[in-house]
Amino acid sequence: MLSIEFCGMLEPKKSLGQVFLSDPNLLEKVAELAEPGGRIVVEIGAGDGRLTELLAHDAEVVYAVEMDAGLYEQLKERFGDSPNVIPVCRDARELDLTEAVFSLASNKKVRVVGNLPYCSFVHILLALMSQLERIDDIRVMGQREMAERLMAAPNTPEYGRLSVTIQARTKVRRLLTVPRTAFWPRPNVDSAVVALTPRTPPFTSQETLKRFDEFVTAAFAHRRKTLINSLSQGEAFRDQREAVERLLGQSGMSPACRPQEIAVDEYVSLFEKLACMAGYHEAKKLH
Repeated sequence: MLSIEFCGMLEPKKSLGQVFLSDPNLLEKVAELAEPGGRIVVEIGAGDGRLTELLAHDAEVVYAVEMDAGLYEQLKERFGDSPNVIPVCRDARELDLTEAVFSLASNKKVRVVGNLPYCSFVHILLALMSQLERIDDIRVMGQREMAERLMAAPNTPEYGRLSVTIQARTKVRRLLTVPRTAFWPRPNVDSAVVALTPRTPPFTSQETLKRFDEFVTAAFAHRRKTLINSLSQGEAFRDQREAVERLLGQSGMSPACRPQEIAVDEYVSLFEKLACMAGYHEAKKLH
């Protein structure tokens, strides 16, 4: 059982969205769900190292990533004698797993874990989405509402751009719901631990994936409008209204359908066909 007496020594920074998981039983549960045994773990938002310590018991290596300089110094002091813990001072929104500091992971895929700041949750996930070839899976905690958006199905209020962007690349599942009372200072919302397991990417290049994300962003820019009208108001796809309308008809979908009614695989298929019509032949079907 971990001690939480040192909570009072910390000074959470609101600008960084810092909250600390203070319930020792839930800390152990989160570490257990991370399944670090024999793995190279990249822990994002290591904080003062409470979860890091639990992960290090079983992991081959834990890269403890923390952007707060003060907490980073605490990590170095706390784990100075731990050969399998490597503190890394980085902004996780700009994390690059090809950096030399991650050299031990150059020939192995990593497991990404951590309690992500609410304010940076989406930015961090999107940064990881472009590096999935180096990631075995992702098991992170964030705001419950955000987790529900990641897992959302079509025709639900939570379903949107983020749902499609993430589900096109990963399989998402909820592992645990964590009440707000388990944190210090106490946030105004509950949290959830989710697992994101990479799937075969829908397209073969980062450039095509980027264009797909632009397509999805344009589609959801005006949720109350039809898909065709939303795309028509976006600069990137403004000239493809007729093509989209024709493709919707060929796919058995109504021209009046709205963005939230279209499933992830249907978005992939529509973009693939548009890309081919526009001369982009890098796309392949989602598996």
